Amino acid sequence: TRRYQTLQLTSEKKGLREVPLVDEILIFSNFTVKSTIVSRYAFTAVSCTVVNRASVPSDAGFQMQIPASAFISNFTMYVFTIRVVGGRKANRQTTRSLLNAGRTEASGFLRAREREVEIFSVALKLPAKTKATFLLSYEELLERRMGMYEHVISIRPRQIVPKLRVDINLMESSGISFLEIPPLRKSRVRGSSPVNRTKTAASVRFSPSVLQQARIAESGVLGDFILRYDVDRELGAGDIQVQNGYFIHHFAPKDLPPVPKNVVFVIDTSASMLGMKMKQTKDALFTILNDLRPNDRFNVINFSNHVRVWRRGKLVPVTRENLREAKKYIYLMSPSGGTNINDAVQAGAGLLKGSAAEGEESRRAVSLIIFLTDGRPTISEVRPHKILSNTKEAIGDGLCLFTLGVGKDVDYRLLERMSLDNCGAMRRVYEGLDAGEQLKGFYDEIGTPLLSDIRVEYSEASVSDVTQSFFANYFNGSEVVIAGKV
Repeated sequence: TRRYQTLQLTSEKKGLREVPLVDEILIFSNFTVKSTIVSRYAFTAVSCTVVNRASVPSDAGFQMQIPASAFISNFTMYVFTIRVVGGRKANRQTTRSLLNAGRTEASGFLRAREREVEIFSVALKLPAKTKATFLLSYEELLERRMGMYEHVISIRPRQIVPKLRVDINLMESSGISFLEIPPLRKSRVRGSSPVNRTKTAASVRFSPSVLQQARIAESGVLGDFILRYDVDRELGAGDIQVQNGYFIHHFAPKDLPPVPKNVVFVIDTSASMLGMKMKQTKDALFTILNDLRPNDRFNVINFSNHVRVWRRGKLVPVTRENLREAKKYIYLMSPSGGTNINDAVQAGAGLLKGSAAEGEESRRAVSLIIFLTDGRPTISEVRPHKILSNTKEAIGDGLCLFTLGVGKDVDYRLLERMSLDNCGAMRRVYEGLDAGEQLKGFYDEIGTPLLSDIRVEYSEASVSDVTQSFFANYFNGSEVVIAGKV
């Protein structure tokens, strides 16, 4: 509860000496998270109390990382004023303020995207001898990746907390087929007590003592508490659940033969990729090429000021010789120059369209562009709205664009729009020792297409306001989710 500072005083007789000062600081008295997951939908409530024991006002705040796909359903802040008379608490005056999370700027909240999360924060000047309690609620539909759902709770109070607890309750009527609690992300410490589990429900509590928290991280940044699970599935049309006049349809078939794919890897080799980023990208591509199937076809493009194509005008089959030559080309790629995003995407789309015109077998294949960059457009067309329209025109129908951004200097909004407008997805690759593993992990998500051109139809007499009825591709380990009114 105390902070020690050093004040340096000068004395003619003793010279320079140090005097320790004791100063009261803000104390986090509790940090609790309660999460309930029902049918792949998570409701999470966070409560945090901060106490100012000092005799002067102090800057206080609350910050929470929430998944980027979640939305905030409520935020409430309570401020308690405590008057102390003769060392005893005389009375309490309570002020409650309900703040609309949608009015971020007006209420002083900051929502900044970092990694795969949104950072929600609020700051205030907390009067002397007071405490504030922050209550945050958010909801999210869990997305199935690599054959499992993942629920992530950030535990980063930035201070050792006397009362820290995370409770998760899971209920799946179709049955739980798999469940695990891995070690805290960014820590080797396992993040839970034993799981209480039945066929359709499970509960887990993480409540480390002050000593246990200090062993994990004295800074109070413990990491991410993660629950992973999957559900039992019946063969057929999937799982449909109906409640309060609405339905949700989960469709994830398995044991299907992979669909052949045509894939073009478009890699940024501008000067900013020099060093570890380029090495990790090359290592990941070597591994990915080894995972291509005999029925797949591929090509490699790299770009900086100009666009270079490994095998001009065509996709090549997966043979030992082609893989060897492609790896040699990738190994010799050397970073230099600027970032020509516009022309690189156009070149990738042209290769895939030309391949689709070659024959029926190629037209049945799933066509993918995997695009990686670490920067913003600096060469050729640099206006984001023009790049978006040019990309859409070049890709048209039948191709899907998946984008990856490496590091902090990327226009992630542009990459996200480029992919979402063209039946793909965007992922962030965080600089570090495992960047190559992140690249490989993303490819594993989309490397095994099982179905393409999926159309789901319901009786118009019984169903309305369907969220989506067409899906370009279904990849192994993912899931098709549709909702609507009944």
